Order: sequence, then C-alpha cells, then structure tokens
Amino acid sequence: MSVSAGSLRMSPASTAASLPNRKYFELFAPKPDAKAKQPGPFARTLGFGPWCALAKAGDLVGLTDALKASFPDGWERIMAMALHAIGAESSVAQDFPYWAFANYCGIGAPVTSGEISELYKSITADGCSGIATFMELFRENYMGRMKCDKECVVGFDSTNQNTSSGGMAFAEYGHPKKKTGLPDISTALFVDETTGIPLYYEHFAGSILDKTETPYTLERAEGLGFRKLFLMMDRGYFSGTAIKALSEMRFGVMCPDTVSLVDDMIAAYAATITDNEKHYIADEDAYGIHVPDTKVCGGSYDAYLFYDGTRAAQEKDSIHKKVNFLIKKAKQRKRYSEKLRAAYEPCLRITRTEKDPETGRNFTVQFNPAVSQPLISKAGYFVIVSNAGYDARTMLKIARERDCDEKDFRRIKTHFGFDSPYTHCMETYEGKAFTVFVALVMCESFRWFCRPFLHSCSSITTATALGELAKYQITTTKSGEWRPVYAMTAKQKELFGSLGLTSEEVEKEARSVTLRV
Repeated sequence: MSVSAGSLRMSPASTAASLPNRKYFELFAPKPDAKAKQPGPFARTLGFGPWCALAKAGDLVGLTDALKASFPDGWERIMAMALHAIGAESSVAQDFPYWAFANYCGIGAPVTSGEISELYKSITADGCSGIATFMELFRENYMGRMKCDKECVVGFDSTNQNTSSGGMAFAEYGHPKKKTGLPDISTALFVDETTGIPLYYEHFAGSILDKTETPYTLERAEGLGFRKLFLMMDRGYFSGTAIKALSEMRFGVMCPDTVSLVDDMIAAYAATITDNEKHYIADEDAYGIHVPDTKVCGGSYDAYLFYDGTRAAQEKDSIHKKVNFLIKKAKQRKRYSEKLRAAYEPCLRITRTEKDPETGRNFTVQFNPAVSQPLISKAGYFVIVSNAGYDARTMLKIARERDCDEKDFRRIKTHFGFDSPYTHCMETYEGKAFTVFVALVMCESFRWFCRPFLHSCSSITTATALGELAKYQITTTKSGEWRPVYAMTAKQKELFGSLGLTSEEVEKEARSVTLRV
C-alpha cells in the first residue's frame, strides 16, 4: 500500500481553541489597570501536536472527507470527541471540557456534556442514515487512497460491552466476554489486517451468538460495497450456516478442536508434516500442508493443517500445570466422598482406599489419560478451512495477522474507556460508539503511518509518541496571535514527517489559530 502526503486539511484560520473562554479571562488573566476593559497578556498554553498529527492521519485515509460529507454540521465536534478519547484515554463526556482546557481539538467554542449528548443523538438521526453514508464513503476513500488494488485481507471478529442502563434495545443477557451479571451489546468489526485500520462495524443484540449473526452482518457489509475482500475469522464462527454465507466471498476460518475434521486431518497428515523440512514454513517457524477438495459442512473447500512446535510446548505445559493443580487441590481433602469424586471427574480418577497412616487420606488421586492425552496429542496443531486456493505459507501468514481485531477491541475498551458505556438510550449509545470508531480509525491510521518511529525502540508506544507530540504547544503573543512555544524537536519532526508534514506547515497552522472570547 502507498499513499500521497496531500495537503493538511484542518479547520479554517478563524477556528478557535475550545478553552479557555471569556470567564477564564475575567477570573485569572491579569489586567493593565482597574479601568481596562480588555484582558491583559494571556499566558495559557495549549497542546497542538497530537491534534495536528491525528487530524492529518485521518485525512490521509479518507476519514475527514467522509465525515464532512456525512455530517456537514457536526463533523468538527465528532473529531474533537474522537481526539479526546485518544488523548485522554476516556470517552466520558463530562471529562471533555477539562481536557479541552489544555488541548486544542479543532472546534471554536466550549462544548458541555449536555451538548455532547445531543451531538450523539444527532449522529443517529434518520435511522443512522448518516452513519451508513459515512461507512460507504469511507470504504471508497480508503480503498482509493491506500491503493487497495488487490484483494484486501480483512480480519472479522466481535466482542461485547456490559451495560446497566435501561432503554437499550440491543442490551440483552447473552454470552459476555466479561462476566458481570449484566446484559450486554455485541459489536462486530472488520479490520484491514495489513494496516490494523478498522473499516466497518455494527451492533447486534447481546443474546445472539456471533456465528448466528454472521450471515446478516456479511449481507449488510456487502451492500456497502465490501466485496473485494478476503475475510479471516476465528474458531467461534465455524458453522455450516456461517460457511455457507462466507462462500459468497473469499474466506478463511479457524476450526474448533472439537470438530471431527481436526481429528481427521491430524490422523491423516500429522506424521507427514511434523518436523518435515519439506513442509517447513520458515517465515512463520511452523509446518503446514494444503489439502484441496476437502468435504466440510456439505461443501468442498481447501483445508490446511499446521503444526507449531513452540505452541505445542506451551499448550502441553499448560495442560500439565492444570492437571497438577487439580491433583494438588484434591489432595488437600482428607476424607473420600462421592461429592469429591464427582467434582473432579472426568479429569481425575479418585478411588477410595484404606486410610494412609502417613497422610491420613483414605483415597488416591490419579489423572485420567483418556481426557488429557487427546489434548496433548492435538497440542500445536490447528486447522483452517478456506475457499481461496492459497498455498499453506500464504494462509498461515494471514491467520497469524488475525490478532489485529483483538488489538483494536482492546483499544476500544481499555484505552477509550468503552468497556461499559454509560448511556441511557440506544440513540446516544450509537452516537458515542460512532465517535469511538472514528477515534479508532484515527489512532490506527497514526500508528500505520508512523510505524518506523514506533518500531524503532521497544519502549516507544502510541502513548509515548503522542506524548512527545503533546510537547509541541502553542501560546498567545501580546497581540493575541497564537504561536509555538518552542521549536520543533527532532523526534517531533520525524513523527510529523511520517505523515507528510513539514515543520513550516505545522507552524503555519499553529499561527492561524485564533481564540474566541
């Protein structure tokens, strides 16, 4: 993929910083004398670097243009809320005014939490038609600007958020990742595996299984133009219904260990590929074989068996640790009972015996090889079903990059504080979720373009990179104009340069900011 730097698309020169406002001047700013009507010199500084970089990253992938077209009256505030989620690592509306007091975010006036709530509701007006328009435009912009001429490999997964709020149509008791005893809402996400940038999302009721909803999600996504894709999916989506729906596009899906196909593949090919140089995939340090025309769920597909020695050792160690833990826990009891025996079956065999004079225990404990041995035999092996006709090396590479979904979900929940959305109606929830999606696009776009800097040292993270940019601050002169406080550092130049920005361009934008009081 490649992208041209383009021009920096920001707010007009008349755009003002959110805060401080007139009240701040009245309370804190010094005055030349008691009769003066105008405030004295203003000494506040605003962080400018993160906004400048993240806005540019969103522009490069076509996010900004899609927002402008879909939400002409609110796109600046949506971006401001997204920037807050990234910079403050919080999506709580009440926190925004305090964060905006010290950070420039591209809007011209302070926004209260009540106004933010109304903004969220406006996003979902007309049945979320604005969101649907955005999704279609963003997909077109992204595919064009990122030069996705070839097939785009997309990871697909879903997660859920717990909520205690009433009035949420999708909030139902189901299968939450986080067991809190609360209803949850599920979210499905499409992520470009190459860049980690999300392309599409949707919500569905928490009581519906992921694989049950998959055909409907794919149908809606296809309606938005998502056709030239290769979809990579996790074990939870393996079902006859899901595979039938997936057959309309190119796909790969991991197989659960409980499926008979896994046992059949291991029995037929494990001896052939294990530690066999002919089937070694050096790039991934694993062994694999491609078996075309395999019967799966009533159809004929490509099947792949892979063996990872490192993973096998880890899985075997985990199995042994679990068995040893159960044995140790069972031996803490002194007396045999049917309840004790039933509690540890079938993993352990607990047999009643005469009382042991040394331990005082009247039973013996042994692990059940009939349970643990099949798990050990499968350790390190995994099976993928596909219809793409890829060789084993290509399929394994795609499967290994599938974790981009998990990383994006972790950022949404942990970094943006959207694990438990505190909203009281579906409209507000949908609007807040959309701004979080915009934040995720901006953040992952920033990570993609600045990856040389982020990968240059193991201690450098997205947060530390944005922290470095936050040091690029602006302040006002006596004439009321904004200017940079310090010259740009080498690290800041490198980060801005990754986005196609020169120090002169950034300074020009900084000097164009005016403060509305």
